[in-house]
Amino acid sequence: GQELEQAVARAEASGHLVLRASVQEFLGRYLDIVDPPAAVEAYRRSLELNERAGETRGAALATFFLGRALDARGDHREAMALLRRALGELENREEPDRRMAGRVRAALGVVHGHLGETEEAIRELRAAVDELGAASKGMQYEAQALEQLAGVARRAGGRTELVRECLSRAADIHEALGDRDRARELRERLADDAGE
Repeated sequence: GQELEQAVARAEASGHLVLRASVQEFLGRYLDIVDPPAAVEAYRRSLELNERAGETRGAALATFFLGRALDARGDHREAMALLRRALGELENREEPDRRMAGRVRAALGVVHGHLGETEEAIRELRAAVDELGAASKGMQYEAQALEQLAGVARRAGGRTELVRECLSRAADIHEALGDRDRARELRERLADDAGE
């Protein structure tokens, strides 16, 4: 925390807009863990600074993180609008950022789930899994999207095979990444589901 406060102060003193925006984004990511309501303001500052600096990718990332933070505090409709904006900005770049677009799609799926829009949630999360699988096969973001998809499918009911496929693939990814504890947890969930 203290090091981040120093980074914020030094970035502000530098007057460099892109540096200030980047530090605000990282402050927001830290605050997501320790003080989620405060994260929203850090992301808003990052977005504003990125826009002033003409940093379109930085603005898209700040918009993504802001959308997730708003969703976490229950502002689902505003989150949805911001996430759609971020998705458009990431997909319509000269060089589209497929990995980040996949992460945004996963966040959109989560928001749809929070709004009770199950079919839309499943559609977005499937698209996220596909995009993340293509952009960064076997990485943590693909595993997270698979787990989110499994959660939505489980809550919806009647999608046992989808839940099983998602958790199995996520466990394999975690195992390959060296997170054996998480892989074991997911396999235990699979075994529990099979025993029900």
